[in-house]
Amino acid sequence: MYINNLIANIHWLPVVVMTIFSFALGSFWHSPVLFGKVWKKENNFPTSKEDLNLPLIFGGTALLNFIALAGLSAVVGGLTATEGLLTGFLISVVWTLTTIGGTYLFANRSLKLLAIDATMYIVLFSISGLVLAIW
Repeated sequence: MYINNLIANIHWLPVVVMTIFSFALGSFWHSPVLFGKVWKKENNFPTSKEDLNLPLIFGGTALLNFIALAGLSAVVGGLTATEGLLTGFLISVVWTLTTIGGTYLFANRSLKLLAIDATMYIVLFSISGLVLAIW
């Protein structure tokens, strides 16, 4: 019964809109204006687009963000704007930051890279929590 209630809370149009927003945010976040140069350096990012599987990268990211945002919508549906913002923030800090952090520690990735990646998701899920709660 609980799962049915959560699924009933999902508002699909805002989830799609916020999935598109996630790409806009990610594009800006990883641009040379913000953190793109440092992010590429810290990741040893390939310089050639031929070395990248762009359909898999963008399609997989869209699907994963859609799933995450649908889950967030299920949780924040019916909350106030402030409650949605705080819920999105707490979820991103408690689950996303800690999960990425553990993976980065084992992969011996830099704290600088962790700060760039985790902060983007904190911003994404905080804004999304607000929007999904009030839409």
